[in-house]
Amino acid sequence: MVQSVRRGSYPRRMVLGIIVFGAVFLVGLAVGTVTRRPLATASLVVAAFVAVLVVQTHEPLAGFAVFALIALVGLVADSVRETVGILLGR
Repeated sequence: MVQSVRRGSYPRRMVLGIIVFGAVFLVGLAVGTVTRRPLATASLVVAAFVAVLVVQTHEPLAGFAVFALIALVGLVADSVRETVGILLGR
């Protein structure tokens, strides 16, 4: 049987990190459904989470830059989603 990834090849910390980031993104989407801007809200929540992690490495400017980049990407993605919805008449 051919498998692309060997069983147990990812360290447990990496799997835990993927689960935590996924959970943070889902919480952001849940909050975003209330505000009617799910991608923008989810990106702001994830950006804040990542910025806190980066600031803990004593790099406050890098934390701000990470927050700004992730938040802007989320806002652009939400704007594109809304524009496509308008163009398709939804």
